[in-house]
Amino acid sequence: MRIRSFPRLMLLMALLGPTAGLTALAASLPTTTATTETASSLSARALARQIHEEGAQATVHALDEQKAWPRLRRAVAAGWDGWIELVPDLITHADDATASRLRTSLRQALPRNPYAVLSIIDPGNGALLGAGALCTAHGMPARWRQDSIRAIGAVHDIHLAHQNADCLAALSAGLPTETADNGT
Repeated sequence: MRIRSFPRLMLLMALLGPTAGLTALAASLPTTTATTETASSLSARALARQIHEEGAQATVHALDEQKAWPRLRRAVAAGWDGWIELVPDLITHADDATASRLRTSLRQALPRNPYAVLSIIDPGNGALLGAGALCTAHGMPARWRQDSIRAIGAVHDIHLAHQNADCLAALSAGLPTETADNGT
């Protein structure tokens, strides 16, 4: 062995040593049957397929078992189209607490993606997904109402005219009205 090759050998050992050690460590760990977040990739497309194939009630049960509601609610609150479209199917089979949290997520999504939220509002103003249930400032920050009114005002779709008007009316219902000064 030459003296010149000794530093190279040491460098090779320094680079390969941790890799070999980690590989041996990983191989010695017991396998787990619990699903991890990466293993149970929750996507809007996969969830829509599950709703279509197994039904909404079975999907809600699976979401309960996997404790996947928080991830779904975050995606809805972020205003992601594919996720918002799933809420009407899921909310009817969810328990009251979950349904309430889903409505809050939809409220959070309203200024971010008003078109998607207006698209799922019940034109009959139902208790679960009506404008009276979704377009209220209950539990929302003070600025939310202004941002929502501005965002909804920017939606110009004839198919959403009733939902748009109902939502704006519900948002305006909580605003203080100005009174004229009669000079007395």
